[in-house]
Amino acid sequence: MSPLESYSVRLAHSRAAALFESKIATMQHKIFCFLKLIKTESATAVQRAFRLRFNIQPPTRNSICRWNHQFEQIGYLCKGKSSGQPRVSEEKVRRIQESFERSSRKSTRRASRELGIPQPNVRRVLRRRLLFN
Repeated sequence: MSPLESYSVRLAHSRAAALFESKIATMQHKIFCFLKLIKTESATAVQRAFRLRFNIQPPTRNSICRWNHQFEQIGYLCKGKSSGQPRVSEEKVRRIQESFERSSRKSTRRASRELGIPQPNVRRVLRRRLLFN
């Protein structure tokens, strides 16, 4: 194989690896990797077995080790529910509503200062919860 052909093959493999990284691994892939890692104790051996079994580019060593660590720490491979953005309490929504009922032309900046609630939260509550536009 010429150096140019060798380079083309390596480039194709690196692109395939990047493609796999951008996709979410299925639960079947994670379970396969986890069980193989327990059996072989080698991420490289897991990658080889994965490539043979699924005929696609295997996950990175980092991903395989992360899944193993996740299982050891929390006891499952599923991605847990992320905390996301903290909710604004009903009490704060009520305070914002009362503030704008008294003075509907008040700015969100002024309401934020008066109520001690961050301005983005005031704006979000007005638009999404109270449907002010």
